[in-house]
Amino acid sequence: MAYHTRSVSLPSRSHPFLQKAEEELNKLRASVGSSLTYEIMLDALKAVGRVYESINELLGMSSNQNGLSHMQHGRWIEQELEESVKLLDICSTSRDNLDTIKYHIQDLELATRRGDLEASKSKLRDYSLIVKKANRDVKMQIFNKNEYPEGDSLAIVSFLLETRAITISVLQSIFVYLERQIVSQKSSKWSLVSRLVEKRTIACKGDVACLRVNVEELENGVESLFRHLIQCRVSLLNICSL
Repeated sequence: MAYHTRSVSLPSRSHPFLQKAEEELNKLRASVGSSLTYEIMLDALKAVGRVYESINELLGMSSNQNGLSHMQHGRWIEQELEESVKLLDICSTSRDNLDTIKYHIQDLELATRRGDLEASKSKLRDYSLIVKKANRDVKMQIFNKNEYPEGDSLAIVSFLLETRAITISVLQSIFVYLERQIVSQKSSKWSLVSRLVEKRTIACKGDVACLRVNVEELENGVESLFRHLIQCRVSLLNICSL
């Protein structure tokens, strides 16, 4: 089938929604490459959500839908739909892993309150294993992600690709951060258990409780991101049906 060039209105980098998205992406690139803290991770999740909000606004505009639908011969919509499923899967898996991590921390809280050192060590090992598994899950997605064909330079297509890459980086950074909360980077020893043994301080127990709260907030952030991804996929499906 022959495809003819049509005069359609397509979003460019100067579009207000894409300008807003680009600003958020620039902030995200800087934050992911900086020292990881709970606040940075939570803000990064919110920022990714805002980027998808801007992209979704563009995908929902009828003028853009008509223009983008005529690019199907380049298979970009089909490819993006395939990639959106992968991203939804890794986001869902990350959310489930955070839920599991939260319950391991609750078990650790109980062990520290009882002053049970051996149980604390066991729970920390469980925590470390699930965090490392979660990190591997995201890394696998990074290595397997597909690229768009050469020449597909439409601004919104480029942003979808860039945003997917930074989303995966943010998810991975969460689990890198969580692993660092337990293991001392210099000594590779259980930092919380060491302090519990040496001082048996209330502060150590408080740190565990604080970590649990942080994980709950991160889990909520990933859940919110998951909803944004679903909205974006629905918009793509609408375009594909035109």
